[in-house]
Amino acid sequence: MMSINSIAAGLSLIFLFNAGSALAESPKERTLGEDTRRWLELQRSGSVASSTRQTVSGPVAHEIHKRYVESFTHTIPEYFKMNQDGISSGTSN
Repeated sequence: MMSINSIAAGLSLIFLFNAGSALAESPKERTLGEDTRRWLELQRSGSVASSTRQTVSGPVAHEIHKRYVESFTHTIPEYFKMNQDGISSGTSN
């Protein structure tokens, strides 16, 4: 489980990242997808990664793995159709 300090550090990083890019250039000067590329580069480089290892308890890990394995018992539909209530249903031909 993430600690309050980890969450606060993450939110601070997001604020600094957004503030830095907002100060550097006006929105009109930024190109489409530039913010996404910056976020992906931060993830790839690991330069701002937490030193705290993220772990999951044994029972939770077991349930995650069970759900993953069970996902292979269902066929993948060709497409999803949305009804009027906004609920999707998979459809295969």
